Amino acid sequence: MNDTRNAKKEKNQHIQVFVRVRPINQNEKIGKSISVLELPTNKEIVVHERIQGSHSKKFTFDKVFGPVSKQIDVYNAVVSPLLEEVLAGYNCTVFAYGQTGTGKTFTMEGVSNDPSLHWQSDTTAGIIPRALSHLFDELRMLEAQEYTVRVSFLELYEDATRKGSIIIHGLEEVTVHNKNEVYKILEKGSERRQTAATLMNAHSSRSHTVFSITIHIKENNVDGEELLKTGKLNLVDLAGSENVGRSGAVDRRAREAGNINQSLLTLGRVITALVERAPHVPYRESKLTRLLQESLGGRTKTSIIATISPASINLEETLSTLDYAHRAKNITNRPEINQKLSKKALLKEYTEEIERLRRDLLAARERNGVYLAHENYNEMQTLIENQTREIEEKIAHIKVLKETMDAKEQIFNDLEARHIAQTDYLHKTEEQLEATAHILKSTEDLLQVTELQKEEQSHLVEKHVSTEKQLLSQAQKLLDVADAATVDVNKLQDKISYKRQLEKENEHISHQFRSNISKQFQNMENNITVNTQEFIDFCTSMNSDIDSRMELFKKDIDALIYHMSNDIVNKQKLATDEIINNVHNSYKHYHEWLDTEMAHSSNMTQHGRKFLNDISIKLTSKINDLIEVNNMEIVKNLRYLNDDVSQKFDKLLAYTNESTKQLCNYRLQERDNLYKNINTIKQNMQTIRQGDDKIMEEQERFKKSFENLWLQFNKLNKNMNENYSTACATLNNVDEVCNSTTNDILNNCQKAVERNETLQQKIQNDVDILKNDVISSTQKNWMLAEQIVVHSRNLTDELQTDLNNHCDVLAQNKLHVENDMKQMKQKLKEDDSSSIGSIKNMYDTLVQKGHNHKKLAEELKEKNLQTSTELNDKLANESKNLSVWNDKTLTEMHSIQEKIGKFLEDLRHDTPSGLTPARKEYQYPRHLITTSPHERIIQRFRETRNYFNNSDDEETILVNNNSPKKKCPNAN
Repeated sequence: MNDTRNAKKEKNQHIQVFVRVRPINQNEKIGKSISVLELPTNKEIVVHERIQGSHSKKFTFDKVFGPVSKQIDVYNAVVSPLLEEVLAGYNCTVFAYGQTGTGKTFTMEGVSNDPSLHWQSDTTAGIIPRALSHLFDELRMLEAQEYTVRVSFLELYEDATRKGSIIIHGLEEVTVHNKNEVYKILEKGSERRQTAATLMNAHSSRSHTVFSITIHIKENNVDGEELLKTGKLNLVDLAGSENVGRSGAVDRRAREAGNINQSLLTLGRVITALVERAPHVPYRESKLTRLLQESLGGRTKTSIIATISPASINLEETLSTLDYAHRAKNITNRPEINQKLSKKALLKEYTEEIERLRRDLLAARERNGVYLAHENYNEMQTLIENQTREIEEKIAHIKVLKETMDAKEQIFNDLEARHIAQTDYLHKTEEQLEATAHILKSTEDLLQVTELQKEEQSHLVEKHVSTEKQLLSQAQKLLDVADAATVDVNKLQDKISYKRQLEKENEHISHQFRSNISKQFQNMENNITVNTQEFIDFCTSMNSDIDSRMELFKKDIDALIYHMSNDIVNKQKLATDEIINNVHNSYKHYHEWLDTEMAHSSNMTQHGRKFLNDISIKLTSKINDLIEVNNMEIVKNLRYLNDDVSQKFDKLLAYTNESTKQLCNYRLQERDNLYKNINTIKQNMQTIRQGDDKIMEEQERFKKSFENLWLQFNKLNKNMNENYSTACATLNNVDEVCNSTTNDILNNCQKAVERNETLQQKIQNDVDILKNDVISSTQKNWMLAEQIVVHSRNLTDELQTDLNNHCDVLAQNKLHVENDMKQMKQKLKEDDSSSIGSIKNMYDTLVQKGHNHKKLAEELKEKNLQTSTELNDKLANESKNLSVWNDKTLTEMHSIQEKIGKFLEDLRHDTPSGLTPARKEYQYPRHLITTSPHERIIQRFRETRNYFNNSDDEETILVNNNSPKKKCPNAN
């Protein structure tokens, strides 16, 4: 153990800081405080500043003791290592710091110290009794040595020392021999210590205590001399920092708390000054810091035990204590072993002290000394000490000056002796110089000639050396240029190789891309050819089908017109011949009535013409407004409607005389319209064929222009979309024209059947037919206009309203005519009974023919509807096929576009590496230097030397004339 102690090296050491966390007490549990501390390791502690929050602070110390730690654990970690240092001759200090009620006194003193228990088995003993027990155990192991143990117990109350039974003036140290005596002293001191009850601690310490243990150990050195080794251990229990508002301290207790906090604040300032290495450390601002001066930044080994509470209610005090302890870690002490005193020196010191005390005691007994007041005596002693110190300093200064003067005198004497010896030596050398002057004169001339030759040869050698250096420099430059050129050539060769490899790779990629794109274009060409041929075949078949169907339809219409015309004309001729005879007799009777009715009908017709002219004007203005926004098909249909309405109202005036002729003309007109529609369909089919031809032409162009691939691809795609849209629109127009034609034919057939009604109701039938024609035409054009513009509905509604109004007027006219007819029938009933029978027979015949024609028209209508449906289905299927083909073509185009993009990405580009040398001009010497001829060099050297010799001669003459001859002190 002694070897271990002696082997330790003295060096700067940081203060060791330990933290002890006490358990949560009952009051904190009642207040529902929770723990805010976390101990990840035995050296780290984490403080959570908010409950269930992420904000926390982490501190690292030499060791952290948790709430379940024991007294023996704290002692073994903190004090036990220091006890060995104390026995080795060091001064050590351990002090406890923390908030009031955190267990400082329990850690330092413990409770119910039982002398019968061993310090390792006593669970409640504190650091002080354990340290003394451990110390005596260690000292007993040192059997052959003598030792003494002295203890003192100092209390600092309100920053002043208090006197007591064991604390006397001068702080008496009591010698103890065993731990029982220590326990008694500790109990007495604890009883005398100031404590008080507060809201935070029932036994709160109101003062600081310092328990000091001093050990003297006698040992022998190698020479057999007896030495005294001294070690000291200070165990400090600081009063707890206190929050007056929470502790409930008032009056005296509040003043005590203020003094405690003030002394601890001073201690904190001392620690801050030591950490920041301030030039001034305020040790003397309090008694506590003055006593702990050696422990803080001095020659003592120091350990701090910071005691804290884990409860959330004490979070602020806990953080303050941890910050204080963390700052104290940075304080550096310089531990030193106390000087060992020999027995003789110690006895001499003690003898002198005893003699001084004896004299003082004798003077006090005999009263023959000087008696002064204690303050005056202290001032005199201070003055005497200062004067004595100044006298000693002056005496030392005088002694130093005297030693300096003696040294200067010795130096002066030495210099004087050397001067005399040197003077004698100079006289002897002057005689030798005069003897050798002649010899030197003769050899001087020879030496000058020899030196001249030597200088000339040396000059030649210097010139050659200079020339050689310049040639070497030029050769080095040439070598550098050659090396640089070689490196550049190698880099250029590497660049050329890289270019060739890059071209080969790009050529391979281009060839592969050309092969792939050619295959894909070939596939596209085949697909386009197949689809185009299929579409052409479809159009051809459609054209043939439409031609055949139109031919059949034409034949059916012609047959229907022929039968209707023949039947109506024949029957009408027979009926007319039979009626003329009957009517001729009664013509005179109702001639006047006809004149009246004709006048009335003329007025009504004129009124209808005017009304329809107004409608035509309004309709014309509306049509002009729609021309700007609607397509040409709707404009043509609306104009046709206007013309048709005007023609029908014009024909209404002459309908009675030209009924049969008008029907035939109307059928011919419908046939012309049908031919016109068929021609329109053929033109549309021709347009589709032209679009296909354009597609084929664009495809041929696309195949021939690979260099402009992107431009041709976009153009082809755009044209294909336009042609596809045109084809779809054309097919839609074909469908609409077919539907329109079918509807017109059906309406016209219906009108033809209706016109074959009885002649008595021809006016009413004409009005109904006109109304149906107008409504049918209006609805047909309204349906076309509704697909493009919305506001045409308003126009149709307005027209419908006007027509309804006109129909109401015609209905009134009808009632008027019926009334007149009834009157006329009553008059003619008696005269024309035979005519009525003939008319009735003709009426029955016409009705039967009308029914036959109506049935034939219905069959024709169904056949046309079936044909139209088949055409629509075929067109829809072909449109769907075209759409699928278009999507497939677009997909292939996008695939080609992606392949082109990938091809461009795969093409490797020549990226600059920065290694290819730039074009530059190589600088190297073009001419090599040569040395001048020897004769010219020597001639120049002699001319230069003669010039300088003449200058030196002039200066020598001036010197010889103005100054005495200079003598050399030593010719050797």
